[in-house]
Amino acid sequence: MNNTQCMFTVGVGDLKITQAPNALKTLLGSCIGIILHDPINKIGGLLHIMLPKKNGTDVKITKYANTGLPYFIHHMVTHAGASRGALYAKIFGGAKMFETNGLLNIGESNEREVRRILNEEGIRIVSAKTGGTKGYNIVFDIDTGEVVCRIFGESVMVY
Repeated sequence: MNNTQCMFTVGVGDLKITQAPNALKTLLGSCIGIILHDPINKIGGLLHIMLPKKNGTDVKITKYANTGLPYFIHHMVTHAGASRGALYAKIFGGAKMFETNGLLNIGESNEREVRRILNEEGIRIVSAKTGGTKGYNIVFDIDTGEVVCRIFGESVMVY
């Protein structure tokens, strides 16, 4: 991180979009962190989804893949000035944090829905680190597009 760079934290169910030279960070378990990056205009964002599909009357659409991800893509292009054709995605998280005795694996369900929507939207996933049983700490550098990912108890990897 350089001296002019600001680091913004993205919480559960949150979305942040910024420009270079800034960076975005979050902690993930079964949640999925979706990074969208426009390397030409140096615009990037991070959406931290909690569940695959919105149900009920919760007004916070960014907690869910099926409502938050289309909103994120639209906001990147319409409000932040990203070029739709330049956008690519990186995804992280989706760990199986708790034993569920064969019941629904939230991490897998989150990843499946995120991949489905990105495919439907025509946005390619250039890298992904998902699954496992441990939490993730990710830091996204908008300038370079690099994501430093640390899975708790393991070595740091750059994507």
